[in-house]
Amino acid sequence: MQIPQSVIDEVNQRADLVEVIGKHLKLKRSGQNYFACCPFHNEKSPSFSISPVKQMYHCFGCGESGNAVSFVMKYQGLDFVSAIQSLAEQYGITIPQDERQEKISREEQQKRKEHKLNIYETLEKACLYYRQQLSQSSVALHYLREKRGLSPEIINKFSLGYTPAGFNNLQQAFPDYPTNKLLLDAGLVVVNDNNKRYDRFRERVIFPIRNIKGEIIGFGGRIITKGEPKYLNSPETELFNKSHELYGLYEAKKEIRDLNQAFVVEGYMDVIALNQYGINNVVATMGTAATEEHIKTMFRFCDNICYSFDGDNAGKKAAWRALERSIGLVTDIKSVNFLFLPEEHDPDSYIRENGTDAFKNLATNHSTGLITFLLNQLLEEVNIATDEGKARLISLVKPYTEQIKAIALQVILKKQLATMVDLDPSVVESILNNRSRFAFYNKSLKNISNAYQNNLKRQPLNLNLLENIIQALFNQPLLAREFPLPEIHVLETKDLDLSELFILIAYLEAHCDSFDDIVITDLKMMTNFSHVNLLSIYQKVKMERENFTNTFTFSKEDYCKKLHELVYEKKRPRMPKLN
Repeated sequence: MQIPQSVIDEVNQRADLVEVIGKHLKLKRSGQNYFACCPFHNEKSPSFSISPVKQMYHCFGCGESGNAVSFVMKYQGLDFVSAIQSLAEQYGITIPQDERQEKISREEQQKRKEHKLNIYETLEKACLYYRQQLSQSSVALHYLREKRGLSPEIINKFSLGYTPAGFNNLQQAFPDYPTNKLLLDAGLVVVNDNNKRYDRFRERVIFPIRNIKGEIIGFGGRIITKGEPKYLNSPETELFNKSHELYGLYEAKKEIRDLNQAFVVEGYMDVIALNQYGINNVVATMGTAATEEHIKTMFRFCDNICYSFDGDNAGKKAAWRALERSIGLVTDIKSVNFLFLPEEHDPDSYIRENGTDAFKNLATNHSTGLITFLLNQLLEEVNIATDEGKARLISLVKPYTEQIKAIALQVILKKQLATMVDLDPSVVESILNNRSRFAFYNKSLKNISNAYQNNLKRQPLNLNLLENIIQALFNQPLLAREFPLPEIHVLETKDLDLSELFILIAYLEAHCDSFDDIVITDLKMMTNFSHVNLLSIYQKVKMERENFTNTFTFSKEDYCKKLHELVYEKKRPRMPKLN
């Protein structure tokens, strides 16, 4: 969404910084300025200064500074647009949604705003009803207190509720139940094929879902008897989009900011159980994989995200999806870790069985970094003992390196990968940075000293076989990708013509999918064969292709076999150099 500059200017002009900050912090006046304990770091003596004249704040402890918009962004974890929207709403400033919005009457805009407010009120009223039902249900209270071990304080903190069996219980709270459109808009009721409505949540413990400002936007429900699904969420509504919202964030945001870390779990009960045991910096993704929006939101509050999913295969798959969403968002400051619990546990069961200290110890000393998790998972897909497995591991890692924006993290990944595949880090660097083998080795070969070249031990070649290989490569450039990477390195140390063949293969591998991709003038400049006329072979292949005659070809197996034979064959008499 694009907000007109005129609206931004009006927000900056009308928003009173003292009023904005005073809603959240206890301010004390000293001279012309106000002071408070900084909300962005722990301190006992107030060093957070607010200037009404300059409409700026500054913390002399941690260095945070800004205006009303930046405070709302930082304190509430909002992006710029959301912060402007929040302040605009607070000060009665209308934001046009698009060009057409300019034409919508102020009356229509007010209707839309009132409709949203009415949905919020409907959800709050439903929440109050659910909480009343919980206080009257011995079955639900027994489940939460005895089976789940929750204290009254935790039950109240998360405003837990209950809805008994029955299809129209909400009618007790909403007398106009059969016709109340807001119940539909809020996702509280469902209409069947016979146009009859019934409660969405029945015989379930209820978990209110709040947005970052604390407003209820939906509910989750867990069945406490036999039945499916075990968990049920509100549908997507005007207020609720589960790919953007995190359960428990409103309750956890201060702790997340103070500890500079957020635990991400899968379910409501994981969040609540960890809170019961004193771990309050926890949020849940509500049955969906972590999205980029989730990750960006958390990174606005802290620098470290630790995913803690179930220890089973489903949990590992969820962790992998989280890695894929996170890898492009991490930086050298913003990091992601993974906490893998024993297979039989989820965070709820683990902390209830082992306690707070055990969970903290596991998180501190046994969590897995993003790079380690990435490499370990990909390692399971290859046989690293073989050259082919090493080559495949490099190819699997490559797309992920291209997503990483953090320079230091890239270096660490490439170094660890080089160790795994037993290659020089510079070779791995060359491949992962989209530079061909040619780009790296052409440079190194051309820099070999003249003395080394003059003294290089020349092995007599089977030049007929060499020419056949080159002819096959010109005709089938994709063959260049078939010879194992570690094996190809021997070409640079055997013979100058083999070194030139190495450059040819590397060029074709990197640049050519077909004969038409070959630029012979480039190849002639790059290579300097002693006993092969490269242009002659190229022209021969070109003529045969134009005349639709059969030029020389190899199968993949024969190509690898012949190339191996050429490299390791015994000495044979040389043919004279071709002109």
